[in-house]
Amino acid sequence: MDVTQLVIDKKDKLVDRALGYVDYIGTNLTDRNSSSTNGDHDKAVDFIISELKDAGYKDSQINDDVIKGNIRNIVLTVEGKDHSKELIVGAHYDGDGVGDNGSGLALLLATAVDLEGTELPYDVKYVFFDGEEEGMLGSTEFANGLSKEECSKVIYMVNIDSIAFGDYCCVYGGETKGNGEVEGTWGYELACEMAELLGMEVYGPDDLDGYFKENGTGPEIKTNAIYTSPWTKDNPAPTELFKAYSPSTIPASDHVPFLDQGIDYVYFEATNWFAGEGVYAYSGYYETYDMSLGEKGMFMNTSYDTLENLNEFFPGRMKEYFEIYCPLLELIILNPLNE
Repeated sequence: MDVTQLVIDKKDKLVDRALGYVDYIGTNLTDRNSSSTNGDHDKAVDFIISELKDAGYKDSQINDDVIKGNIRNIVLTVEGKDHSKELIVGAHYDGDGVGDNGSGLALLLATAVDLEGTELPYDVKYVFFDGEEEGMLGSTEFANGLSKEECSKVIYMVNIDSIAFGDYCCVYGGETKGNGEVEGTWGYELACEMAELLGMEVYGPDDLDGYFKENGTGPEIKTNAIYTSPWTKDNPAPTELFKAYSPSTIPASDHVPFLDQGIDYVYFEATNWFAGEGVYAYSGYYETYDMSLGEKGMFMNTSYDTLENLNEFFPGRMKEYFEIYCPLLELIILNPLNE
């Protein structure tokens, strides 16, 4: 059986595990910030490590790395057949939102647990970052700690952040340069190829360039489809806030310190680039067209980012999104170069 079919056959089990984690996180670990006074941060650390050990990972594979104070990265290292290359897959676990980033934590943890005992083609580091909400402290410490030799081994870094509330399931990659050109998109392009192998529709830069200008809205929101940021040098966002062009995104999550080290990234996020009003319009901060929900369509970094609101206003959405992101992440890990 080829690896793509294997991933497809395992999808339902993986999705169910990820959904179970979201429910647990959204119910029991609602304030995972390092400054939490209710103990949720430390309970989140214990929860992650306990799940990894229960899955069969050894103590020697798990590094609980204290950055400063109570800020701690959790790093799971899994050796693959070929040690000359390495994939880094990360999501921050700090925060007080089920979307930002309980959803990313659930996906990363479910995937790591599911793949325990599976032979991987290359070495993989699963990194549960801390301190993202305080300025990407955990990811910066991790990326800055990589030697030149270690950086040269990294195929790319996969970042998962806020995949719950947004209208569109997005995947990003690349860096916008001063001349407006986007470089380093090959990881994104590989991810799109893998999405198509999994039977998903892919709406990339060529499909989205100028769509808003012509239609005044985004494309139809389809199930089993991935999108990306739509703005380009020729068709920029209607507001000045957004300064990165498709398929890249703004420097505001844990992929940024890796870019600074010359490491390409693939980034999962659910949002809506075509929605909003005022200064944050068309910037991805508004996650839904419905301005009556959340803080005028925003959930991340607001008090509306709860499991209760996710289930009430977007019933079934988390399952639908895990059906996209779960198999895509697993296929990337099992075949990162799409060989």
